Amino acid sequence: MKLNSILGGLAFISSAYAAFDLNRGGAVLKAPAGESFTSVTGTFAVPNLTGNSRLSIWLGIGDSLEQKYVIGGGIVYNRTLGSFAAFFPEAAIDTTTQVPARASDSITVTVSLTSPNTGTVVIENKTQNKRVSQTVAAPATADPSQLKAQAADWWVQGYQVTEGELLTTPNYGTITFSGVSATTSSGKKVDATGAGAYELQGTSGQMFSKTTISANQIQVRWQRQ
Repeated sequence: MKLNSILGGLAFISSAYAAFDLNRGGAVLKAPAGESFTSVTGTFAVPNLTGNSRLSIWLGIGDSLEQKYVIGGGIVYNRTLGSFAAFFPEAAIDTTTQVPARASDSITVTVSLTSPNTGTVVIENKTQNKRVSQTVAAPATADPSQLKAQAADWWVQGYQVTEGELLTTPNYGTITFSGVSATTSSGKKVDATGAGAYELQGTSGQMFSKTTISANQIQVRWQRQ
């Protein structure tokens, strides 16, 4: 499985309010003023995915709302299911051998920063009793002053096989991230209150997702394409 071919670049508008994105639906929480995030967590059930369209379900911490550097992990579907960890834009690490995934499995992901440029991605398959703790590092060329950990992310992501083509996703039903929270640099645990919703949007304007956010839960519902 070539994870890097489908874990495309992350580019966001510079605010955490309701927005549309060409290949991501979900939520972004901005760190409180004067703080940063040190960890983020959430649990979801793997949907029953079929067909040739690609999808990933993951969460992470971005350097800023522009998200040039993002540490994260989760599951990916590319005709088969797998798991991964990454400190984007470094190459993703395939963790499928340690943590395989099947439809209906319960997956918990916890992403933690141990320094501005290193961290761990813990992926747990609660159903299969499998767990991996993967250390990842930012690119060596990353400016440490840019690694501010200002955004906590929960994503359902679709992919174009070639740049510019029409986005398609498999029918993923409703993805529910439960038990969502993030920890700040002062040690405070915060929920998703105040997070901004993002929706998958096709190039011709059609909506492929509907995101709803509550304090401890984020739902991304598939909409017919």
